Amino acid sequence: MYHVYSRGSSQQPIFLHEGDRTDFLICLDGVVSRSGLRCLAYCLMGNHYHLVVQTDDGQLSSAMKALNGRYSLRFNRRHGRDAHLFKNRFGAVEQKSTSQLLWAVRYVIRNPVEEGLCAAPEQWRWSSYRASIGLEQAPRFLDVARLLSYLGNSADRARIALVGLVSDVVGV
Repeated sequence: MYHVYSRGSSQQPIFLHEGDRTDFLICLDGVVSRSGLRCLAYCLMGNHYHLVVQTDDGQLSSAMKALNGRYSLRFNRRHGRDAHLFKNRFGAVEQKSTSQLLWAVRYVIRNPVEEGLCAAPEQWRWSSYRASIGLEQAPRFLDVARLLSYLGNSADRARIALVGLVSDVVGV
């Protein structure tokens, strides 16, 4: 399990409009289906993104190269650019325990709240949270069942636990 993130070069935006975000998710879907990654959570911000993924075959680097490369090419073509979109290589932190994994999920989902972009995680359209708690249909690449398996024995209880995990109450 890894918390993966990538930032725009020189802190520049990597998403200029909703169509860019939609395209990124299309690219993510393709990479997940081809690489065998499992995506448990994601959040698209303005100049960076976060993913929580699992890989069973150790091919995280090739999957991320494919994702960032494919999206960069499409973004640059769409916006008439020819410069590097992403700053350096992606970052990845291995999640060595369930508690570390759940903290990473909380961090990823709360990122737009902490950045002042919305008041509550369910208000941010560009994260996996709404799908994970059952407010909308999950995209094909999002493994909601896998995420919920870390939070409870039944989907309903696990969703309640996820809501509690990402609440703004300190010490959750």
